[in-house]
Amino acid sequence: MSFGRKGVAGGPALTTKRAAFPAEERGRPPHPATDDLAARRAAFLAEERARPKAPEGGESWGAAGSFKGKSRGRAYLLWFFAGGVSAHRFYLGYPISGAIQASFLPINWALIVSGSLWAMATMFFGGLWILADAFVIPSLHRDANARLQQDAFRSVFA
Repeated sequence: MSFGRKGVAGGPALTTKRAAFPAEERGRPPHPATDDLAARRAAFLAEERARPKAPEGGESWGAAGSFKGKSRGRAYLLWFFAGGVSAHRFYLGYPISGAIQASFLPINWALIVSGSLWAMATMFFGGLWILADAFVIPSLHRDANARLQQDAFRSVFA
């Protein structure tokens, strides 16, 4: 049987040489650049394992100075108890639509006091919008947290 170059037969000398090579490599002093790289890699991996991981829900990461997301439950509570003044939209970071929605309340009161029939229309459409927000809050919440997380990422890496 031949090994390596064509036509060169293996023999006891080649077998001895093959057995000595791994032992010689193990006895060789390590290269400093390779050891430094291995040590840096090990330190990096240890640091990554020690770092707290974000929960799947994306609500908050817990460590001081890290990303804190908006709570969907708090948004629903604000919608239920202060939906007329659009507190849930202000909380989730939608101040323009919140101000428009909140403006329905004083306009509606003014129309009621004046005895106008338009009060019924503004009451109906304003109430319908607030009721529809019950179904829109999950997407508003997801977008608000994505926006906050992106801003936190930008502030760290800017």
